Amino acid sequence: MEFAWPLALAATAVVPLLVWGYVGLARRRRVVTGLLADSRLVGALVSQPPPWHRALPASLYVAGALALALATARPLVVIPVPVNLAAMVIAVDTSRSMTAPDVQPTRIGYARQAALALAGRAPRSMRIGLVAFSEYGTLLLPPTTDRAALAESLDRLKPQTATSMGGGILEALRVLPKRAEFLGERLERLRQRARPGEPQVPGGGSSPGGAAAEKPLSVDDLPPAFVVVFSDGVSNFGPDPAQAAALAREARVRIYSFGAGTRAGAVMRVDGQLVLAPFDAATLERISQDTGGKYVAEAGEEQIAAVAAELRSALGWERRRTEVTFLLAGFAGLLILTGGGLSLAWFRRIP
Repeated sequence: MEFAWPLALAATAVVPLLVWGYVGLARRRRVVTGLLADSRLVGALVSQPPPWHRALPASLYVAGALALALATARPLVVIPVPVNLAAMVIAVDTSRSMTAPDVQPTRIGYARQAALALAGRAPRSMRIGLVAFSEYGTLLLPPTTDRAALAESLDRLKPQTATSMGGGILEALRVLPKRAEFLGERLERLRQRARPGEPQVPGGGSSPGGAAAEKPLSVDDLPPAFVVVFSDGVSNFGPDPAQAAALAREARVRIYSFGAGTRAGAVMRVDGQLVLAPFDAATLERISQDTGGKYVAEAGEEQIAAVAAELRSALGWERRRTEVTFLLAGFAGLLILTGGGLSLAWFRRIP
């Protein structure tokens, strides 16, 4: 057991003083009784309770005082608590074509709204991260239960240039729990194709905030994980999305994809010229089908609710330092009340 305020443990010094005071009062009571009457007559004149009747309430008072003194130091203990081990990463296409207005308000605005709606329907205990992908995948928010942080990160999405859907999926795999350790160098090598300037991590890398696993992970060690892609389906840069999906399938990560756009595409003005912003659902359908996920053509309320229903949770146990001041304070109160009740029942007084 640890204490947040260890100096407050000095309050426990009152406990031996209470014991010393009780022993002194008991000795004084015997002396006074002997002065008032012959010791041989006391038993006939006064009904004496059993010795433990006096000792038990006093012991409960002392134990309660000790518990209160410990509670003032704010004790901390490490206890196992249930946690949701499932995690999800939302990957949003931020290429220039996502500014097309064929869905309202724009493709990227449509994706932002749908992502917020999905996060709102997902279990509150599920950790959700955010990756933006254009020329490569960029982590904007590691998986967290903070929905406000997710909303702020979605608001910061800005259109870029090319589209690397494969790079976005690979970046999502990197930050999902235990996937970087499980996939090792294969994931890093494929990521290098999307980010040639980034130094490769020796030994296959590790997920953010954690070291590489000491022993090889098996598939059974992997908690549930999901990648949700919002894109117009066109990938013209970086690793092949099919290769990234193959790694996701191997690491037991299901990919759900939402199409952002209409099948006819949209004409938009880029640098003073009219260009066609195409929409291709085939790639989105393929990566979802290959990983056991689902492609959603329209992000309506029913479709989002159906996907959220499939985001199952997996409860596990995690050891956390927890303050138990309230437990000690409650226990102290119970001891003192019990001692007072016994004293009232046996001696008609408190204490």
